[in-house]
Amino acid sequence: MLPPVNPGILERNPNFAALYKDLCVRKLNPDGSTRETKKQRIHEEIRRNLTTVRKSLTSTQILIDTLSDLPFKAAELPPELHSVIEILTAQLSGRVSDDDREILSGDVEIFLDHISIISELISEQLATIASHLCRIVDPLNPPAISLLPTKVAEIQEKALTELPAELATERVELANTAYTVLSMHRQMLESSIKILEQTMHGSLARATKAKAEHLHARSTALGLQARIHTLTHPPPNEFVNALGNYRASQGSTEVALKNRAALAKKALELYDRAGERAMRDIAKRATYLKGEIERTRGEIGKLERGE
Repeated sequence: MLPPVNPGILERNPNFAALYKDLCVRKLNPDGSTRETKKQRIHEEIRRNLTTVRKSLTSTQILIDTLSDLPFKAAELPPELHSVIEILTAQLSGRVSDDDREILSGDVEIFLDHISIISELISEQLATIASHLCRIVDPLNPPAISLLPTKVAEIQEKALTELPAELATERVELANTAYTVLSMHRQMLESSIKILEQTMHGSLARATKAKAEHLHARSTALGLQARIHTLTHPPPNEFVNALGNYRASQGSTEVALKNRAALAKKALELYDRAGERAMRDIAKRATYLKGEIERTRGEIGKLERGE
């Protein structure tokens, strides 16, 4: 579209004003495209005809669908009309060939004879559907059936104008919210990095490291002092003698243990050479000797008690 012009300029230039008016009124459309009056009239007429045909086709289809559902939804419909309605519905839907139309002429006459009853039932079904549509349009405050087209037009207008504007506003708010969230996230990351820097390289970390180094140096100094003290102050004679005696006792104990191990090893070798039978004989003799010892002890006890 052409940009607006200052009225003072148009007053001072009447020829330009006439040209500007001619362009805005006759040559250009409001959207800035070239205006072709004849083609636009033809297009408008085609659009109106198309809308009329679509409305007629939709109305016809609604009537056919309502008529086909009538035997199942209208309890007041006489049973003899069920088959007639099914035949007429098939014929209206184009499922009956032209050759069969003469055969079905009787059903058509029956349908026309009862057209008043059928039309009333269809009107009731359409009224029920319209009431449902009213509830769908506004569940809290359903409009009247006569106001349904107006309500639908309002909803369409709202969907085409108001809702896109609201959607754009919500998008802007969402973008602002996302910006706020990202800013807070950035601040949180900065704070975390500062805390990590203070923890890893800050005064507390340096103090801990210095304390550890001080303790290490102190322990090293104590170790060196202990070593120097050991080298400059030899142990007393009593301590040295006690260590010598302990070493000698340990040596004698070690020799005794070795002798016992050798004796045990020889005994095991003797047992191995004796075999299983000899071992059993030895076990029996040992059991017998233990029994004799116990019996002898019992007799000695009786003699001591004077029995």
